[in-house]
Amino acid sequence: MIQEVLELHTWPKPQSRFSGYQFTLMHSGQVIETGHGGRLSTSAEAAPATPDSVFDLASVTKLYTATLASILHDAGEVDLDAPIGDWVAVEAELSQTTSRELLTHVSGLPPWWDEQSTRASTISKLYELTPSPQQRGELVYSCTGYSMYAMSVEQKYGTTFDQILGARLLDPLGLEETVFNPSGERYEIVTAKEPNEDVPPGKVHDPRARALDGVSGNAGLFANSSQVARFLDALAGGDNAVITAGVRRELFTPSASSEWEQAIGFRFQDVGRLGSASHFFSHSGFTGTLAMTNPETSVSGVLLTNRLQCDTTREQIAEAYVSFAEWVGRHDG
Repeated sequence: MIQEVLELHTWPKPQSRFSGYQFTLMHSGQVIETGHGGRLSTSAEAAPATPDSVFDLASVTKLYTATLASILHDAGEVDLDAPIGDWVAVEAELSQTTSRELLTHVSGLPPWWDEQSTRASTISKLYELTPSPQQRGELVYSCTGYSMYAMSVEQKYGTTFDQILGARLLDPLGLEETVFNPSGERYEIVTAKEPNEDVPPGKVHDPRARALDGVSGNAGLFANSSQVARFLDALAGGDNAVITAGVRRELFTPSASSEWEQAIGFRFQDVGRLGSASHFFSHSGFTGTLAMTNPETSVSGVLLTNRLQCDTTREQIAEAYVSFAEWVGRHDG
């Protein structure tokens, strides 16, 4: 059973990879299996993780941003293939970049830059970036495009990204417990930081999202595995008022490739993290999170951990991802 495997990697076991975890397996709206274990941190006084504990989703947030972008495209409000200069004020060097390029990591924008300490300076720095003609069209994974898309949507609609995401996606799907900046008074928050880092519970680990007051297109959401599984199930489960056939088509049609194939948000054929289950569409997060779904069979799996608490490397957590993903794959079809 997958729970036994995860327990073997839970602190303070010798092979520990995280202090706490949750997982959920869903099929067509039904929870097939769910579990949790460990503690909120590696502190001896830390409370046990529960089904309600919330994890920093890190880059799994990108799937929610991508879904919002697909919804706005399907509604005829923000064309994924229109130059962003058509709908938001940007410098000439950026104006011909499209949302699809931003959200599939082929914009040519630099993946790394000096992170800023405030929201104003971060937004200013973002819009000073210029695409590299040599890199444009090449899949170079980064957070840059997602941050820029979210800030551009804020500019277009004149309100904050969390309000837009809530009104157009989270609230209609009934995902009220998927939140930015969770309060410790209301939520059991799993610690998502390296042992010597100073990141308080409820503050997103990603420095760019943190500078943006905890709200960005690349990171910032917190949730439990049940909430993320319900989100994936809505994407995989067929047409409804929010997730239409057009939205699904954008999310599950790769248009770029390198180590994996890249759609808006989702990766496809990510063998390094899914192993033999690489036919699932998926995304992982820096803090130790994994979301995966098969739109053909409506099987979805979510694994949430806090690998940073145990100084777990990306390669080490990838081994846990593969074990979980292949377990999910055995329930597919």
